[in-house]
Amino acid sequence: MSHDTEQKGIGRLWSGNAARDKATRPEAQPTTDNVVPLRPDRTYVAHEVREHPQRLHICCAAQPSHYPAYSSLLNIIHDHNFDKAFTLVYSFMLVEVTGNHLGAVVHAINYGNCERINEYHVKLYDRSAPDQPIIEAIRVTAAVKFLAGTEKAETETA
Repeated sequence: MSHDTEQKGIGRLWSGNAARDKATRPEAQPTTDNVVPLRPDRTYVAHEVREHPQRLHICCAAQPSHYPAYSSLLNIIHDHNFDKAFTLVYSFMLVEVTGNHLGAVVHAINYGNCERINEYHVKLYDRSAPDQPIIEAIRVTAAVKFLAGTEKAETETA
């Protein structure tokens, strides 16, 4: 290696003689809430529609998301008189959704055109209009939990 290249700082790879400037990294601010803002515009939309998606994205505000296939959906239990709750029944989980004006969401899921449902959280979104659908809570129950209850009920009746 030539003497000129060593003076320019291009010298040996692991030489300890040359002082190097280190780039300063911004330190991450610690957060106490488990919510990360996803959208810069903060406009809340309860559901997103796309023509015949393969999977439904169940987007919870502070819990992990789920992507169950539409082919696994067994039943939709819907409170059609008040439009305040519905339950998606899969062989491996139950998804209980509560909110207001949920009729449009249920019909989009029923027709297989709902790509995503979003749980509302005040730190993620601005409140939508009072007559628009809003999902206030999404509760996912794994099949192991609700099947254990039915097996217990079956053994008690036998």
